[in-house]
Amino acid sequence: MKFLKSTLAGALLFCALLPATQTHAQKLLLGIKAGVNLDRTGGDHLDGKFAGSFLGGAFVGVKMTKIKIQGELLFSQGKVTTGDNFGDAFKQYLKDGVSSAKEGTFKMNELSIPVTVGFNLLPKLLWVHAGPQYTAVASVKDVDGLVKATKDVFKSGYLSGVVGAELELPFSLNAGVRYIFGISDRNNTNVSESWRTSHFQIHVGFNIL
Repeated sequence: MKFLKSTLAGALLFCALLPATQTHAQKLLLGIKAGVNLDRTGGDHLDGKFAGSFLGGAFVGVKMTKIKIQGELLFSQGKVTTGDNFGDAFKQYLKDGVSSAKEGTFKMNELSIPVTVGFNLLPKLLWVHAGPQYTAVASVKDVDGLVKATKDVFKSGYLSGVVGAELELPFSLNAGVRYIFGISDRNNTNVSESWRTSHFQIHVGFNIL
């Protein structure tokens, strides 16, 4: 439900901004992109190491001479690994018989919706962009069978901020990099500890329109 509400909110925001751009709009953007996602989730009882995964999805937007507005739907996988004292701090959430929760792994399938505003720095070459991103956790795999219920440990979604740069390339291609910093806490337990996820992303995209 939270994911659907956020998707609707993003769509309404895009539709609200679109009429204001029509006078100076030069091009409708529609395309696909793929790349590498490096993510880390930090917290006092997590190891906080980066893990790599595939990134892929589609984008739509409007590009003017100096400004573009773009929304995306992206699939990626995340990984959270527990630290040395995770078992002691979150003992009430562990399954019976689990004696050590050190270096336990949780793998997540995630759908992200970034909405960014871009600014052209070098004509027909370099853009920079920034905006918010909502990520919905579609599924969580408790690889080592540590916790009773993953939904009691991890929230179903989280909010981030996006900053990045993108190059326009020949043959309707583009390439870019992004840093995504976590804003909302992902910890769904009653233990007073914040977990926030950050990402580095590299992608190559193809403009269908």
